[in-house]
Amino acid sequence: MTDCCSDIFTDFTFEDLTNADPPDEKGVYVIKIKSKSEVPPSVMIEKTRQLLLGLNWNLVTDFIMSRVERLSKIGNCPIIYIGSAGGQRGSKNTLRGRYREFSLRHTAMYPIWVLLYFNWKLEFGWKESLRPKQEEEELKIKYRKLHGMLPALVER
Repeated sequence: MTDCCSDIFTDFTFEDLTNADPPDEKGVYVIKIKSKSEVPPSVMIEKTRQLLLGLNWNLVTDFIMSRVERLSKIGNCPIIYIGSAGGQRGSKNTLRGRYREFSLRHTAMYPIWVLLYFNWKLEFGWKESLRPKQEEEELKIKYRKLHGMLPALVER
């Protein structure tokens, strides 16, 4: 795993995704791959598809697979998601709240669950900010400049 973006995220605190304790404050956050297992994303995607087809509910299968298929875009950069908490006017979202959404309804929830199931180790990184939405956009611009695209779980 390369450390291509280390200069961009130097002010971030990183903790294991499954045990992170981010503050109840506004800010920006990322999901970072700490280590990969032997299972490549292509196999994860196919095994997840097979599991979901057993539901016999195309609406659910199509929705979840539209998220899980983003795993195919994972490259050498360990940063796979960039987001913000509390960036919208009047928002009560916090870093802790966004972190908790990974168990409830976050757009990156399903692919993250799949990575964890296949024993990939992930980290949740954050940085408090008074202007989270602007800082998120700045981070995405820097990332795109380095890689020519957004992180795998952001890119649609």
